[in-house]
Amino acid sequence: MPSYTARMGHWSEGLAEETAKLIGGSPGRHMLIDVLGRVGREIDVLSGRSFQPLRRTTSVIEPNGLPFADIPDAQVGSLEPEAGAWEVPDPVNGEIATVLQVSPLASPAPNAARAADALWIAGQLIAGASQTGRLSADYVLHWLGTSVDHEQRKYLFRRIMDPAVRFCVPILGVSIDGWWIQIARRLIWVTSETEDDGRLVELLLDKAMTDRETPPLAAVEAILIAARMTRQPADWAFTARIWPEQVQRPIDRPWGRLAKAIHGHGIPTVTPDPASTPYEIACQVVLKGYWHGYIKGDEPALVNAVALAYPRQVDRIQRETRAPDRASAAATLLEQLIHPGFDPARGAEATRRYVRRKASIAVMQYRKSEAPDRYPWTQVGISERRYYKLLPLFTQKVNGRYEYDYDDVVARMKTHLNRVDEARAVRAAALEVLRSHGFGDEAARKWLQRHPPMEAVNAWPRGRLP
Repeated sequence: MPSYTARMGHWSEGLAEETAKLIGGSPGRHMLIDVLGRVGREIDVLSGRSFQPLRRTTSVIEPNGLPFADIPDAQVGSLEPEAGAWEVPDPVNGEIATVLQVSPLASPAPNAARAADALWIAGQLIAGASQTGRLSADYVLHWLGTSVDHEQRKYLFRRIMDPAVRFCVPILGVSIDGWWIQIARRLIWVTSETEDDGRLVELLLDKAMTDRETPPLAAVEAILIAARMTRQPADWAFTARIWPEQVQRPIDRPWGRLAKAIHGHGIPTVTPDPASTPYEIACQVVLKGYWHGYIKGDEPALVNAVALAYPRQVDRIQRETRAPDRASAAATLLEQLIHPGFDPARGAEATRRYVRRKASIAVMQYRKSEAPDRYPWTQVGISERRYYKLLPLFTQKVNGRYEYDYDDVVARMKTHLNRVDEARAVRAAALEVLRSHGFGDEAARKWLQRHPPMEAVNAWPRGRLP
């Protein structure tokens, strides 16, 4: 029964006063707290954490034979010495722990594979568990039916009603290459008082079958733990959440605004689906480990994972860019995958679309570098993005496409840009004249908003006439 300090109570309420000051006026506090609460819980779900104030809590962990268990963010060093368990510090944020070692290692391994290679193996194990249905609610019910008899089941349900009990259903546990890799799902009893810790919850009984006598038993999302076994207690562990194919949450908010925060502070999320190959799922795990800071970008496993998971995209890059080998082509694709560009709630298909798009971008960039004079924006001397922003000034779309004479548009755009450059140069010279006459920077800019630049020669501040 380990006791540790964890973060509890919702953090968004503390932002109400600060948000009210930023908005201005007198917004209703209750309305602000409601809006901030919805946004905060969405961030909690995406990150798998609740970012709560510190509180001392006691948990009863029943791992059912597994040596590790996931816990809410615990402060490292807060575990009671006599608890018979050990926190494993998070490799990215060493002040907290999301993994608890609940039984000692019989004999630490003399050496272990690199972390990236272990994540590659863990991803393939996730694929196997997904394909055999072990990540489903049916498997949890099957485990309860075969491992717990009828009388024990009643006693088990009473224990799970206690929110302090963390009862884990083992799905997979294997030792390989100096690592322990496990997948488990925690049972909870859902009530109005169930604490929201940012995890997905799946009811174990069909809604059509539920009635007042049906127990509100649920299972939390499957959790992957990969722990290195070279020391006792373990000193390195990776945790990932395994989401089902479809997750019900708002997806209209731009992911780019959340990606940095989620990948900087959240728990990695893996999204397998029936169309995913084992290599694609394994590549997801390796990439998530990289994006969340658990492995470095120079790991050979990163390039290998991309090459094996997306062979068609790598072959296309190798063919179109004349790369010397598949490893070079995979490295080119990996360069495009430096920043995560998809929302995990959109599922594994979003990952595949993202990779396909990045492969096309890599090919287009190569073509542009090989034949720069072929593109109108390079002839004008501006970026492609600026070219298409200026294009509506010189032509119109016909049936949704721009149809125009390239030479004519290029000539007119060059003339336009030359005029813009000349006007900018005249304005800069006028600013210098005004400053020399005693105008401050702000006053000089305001003067130019009201007068032609050519009049700056005779302009003086009040009281400063020559």
